[in-house]
Amino acid sequence: MMLPETFKHTIHGVHGENGDVWIRGLPDRLAGWEEKYGIKIGNFYPMTFHFVAEVTLYGGEEAVIKAGLPADKELINEKNALAVFGKGTGMIKLLEDHTDEGFLLLEKAVPGTILSDSMKDEKAVAAAAGVMEEIRADDWDSKHFPHLSDWFKGLERAEDIPERYIKKASVVVKELLSEMHHPTLLHGDLHQNNILSHHGVWKAIDPKGVIGEKEFETAVFCRNYLFDKHHPFAVLQNRLSLFEKAAGLNLDKMIRWGYCGAVLSACWCKEDHMPCADENLKLADLYEKLL
Repeated sequence: MMLPETFKHTIHGVHGENGDVWIRGLPDRLAGWEEKYGIKIGNFYPMTFHFVAEVTLYGGEEAVIKAGLPADKELINEKNALAVFGKGTGMIKLLEDHTDEGFLLLEKAVPGTILSDSMKDEKAVAAAAGVMEEIRADDWDSKHFPHLSDWFKGLERAEDIPERYIKKASVVVKELLSEMHHPTLLHGDLHQNNILSHHGVWKAIDPKGVIGEKEFETAVFCRNYLFDKHHPFAVLQNRLSLFEKAAGLNLDKMIRWGYCGAVLSACWCKEDHMPCADENLKLADLYEKLL
């Protein structure tokens, strides 16, 4: 099985030797699942932290398999989030939960065109705002999900990030958390590549599942496909303005969450040995102009 080198490198960066062992054993593990569950695994999708591929189920239905290391907390959290969001209409459905063996079977988006390939920012933000409204859920009390306060503990583990970013983000996020009066369950990673076309409507995939404030949800979308534009700062301002109008979100909070989220993402990049810290700090500099 010829897995992408970037995928293997990421798995090693995140999981170390345990990741290398998992990669080596993945072909046999997949073959075992095919035999045990009567499924047929097909072409790979673009992969970052999990193995993701087309799969044909025992009844002939086309679906998606998503696999991770044993006891993968992110996969378990995604399963829990899908169980909550599945009550609405904005999220791809969970078909089967096999997290005890390290994988999920998910509904396949058809035709599965990603939002970034489809339209300019004005319409893309409108589509994303619509999905945000459809996937947010308040009925999450029975599940354990991380809170944004848990995520932002990552600032305390920062390495090789200039101190001024950490200090400012720590102050701002403390203010934001103290102001959060109506938390809800968020997707947590709602960017353009995680919104797909499905029978004429837009659906989200790959929820992280985090309890927080709705303005935080825009941060990743605003960052994605930004620095390939001629005027990133103007594009960022426009996206924030569009979200304010389309979703009725608070502009000041989007800016502050955006800054803190950019710094946190830079910390995570360093932690996972990924080459994305500098770009996230450039994004933080753009948000700082708006603070």
